[in-house]
Amino acid sequence: MVTNGSFETPVISGTFQQFPSSIPGWTGTAGIEIQANGALGSGKGGTTFGNQYAELAVEAPSTYSQTVTTTPGQDYLLSFYLADRPGTGANTVAVGFTGNPSQQFTVQDTGVAQFQNFTESFVATSANSVLSFQPVNLQFAGGGDLIDNVSLTAAGSPSAAPLPAALWTGLSVVLGIVAFGLVRRFCRQT
Repeated sequence: MVTNGSFETPVISGTFQQFPSSIPGWTGTAGIEIQANGALGSGKGGTTFGNQYAELAVEAPSTYSQTVTTTPGQDYLLSFYLADRPGTGANTVAVGFTGNPSQQFTVQDTGVAQFQNFTESFVATSANSVLSFQPVNLQFAGGGDLIDNVSLTAAGSPSAAPLPAALWTGLSVVLGIVAFGLVRRFCRQT
C-alpha cells in the first residue's frame, strides 16, 4: 500500500541527494534526503532492503508523509525499519496515522547504523489516511533518524455491524414461504 517504501526512487547520484519537497510517494515538510549504502562511511552500516534509505533530520527536521487509500474501520499493520545516524545519540521518531494517536519509536546509538524493525497497528478512520514519520529528539542538529522498508498491509476484515435479530427472523419467514411455494408447485406437477 505504501509507494516507494524503500526509497529506491529516484536513483540518486553519489552518496546522498536532497530534494526540496518530495520524491515519488513521499512529501517532506523541509525536504527529503535519500542516502546510498556507504554514505555514512566505511563500516558504518547500511540497509539490506535495496541500495538507498532516507534520513529525516539533516539540515532541518523534516516530517515525511504519504497519503494512502484505506477502508474506514479496517485494521492496518505498519512495518518499518529505523536506525540512528552513528554519533547522534538515541534517535526517536513519532509515527502518525490519521485518526490515531502518534506512537514513538527509539533506537540507540551503537556507532553503526543498524536498522531495527518496528511494527504498529492502526485503525483507519477515513478513506484516505496520512502516514507520517516525524523526528522527535534531535540531539545532533546535523542528522539522524534513518528509515527504510516502510510497508502497510490490511490486517483482517473491516469491523462490521452485526445484523439485528429481527432481520434474521424476517429472512427466515421469507425463506420458509419460498420453500413452501416451491414444494407446492412440485406437488402440482406430479
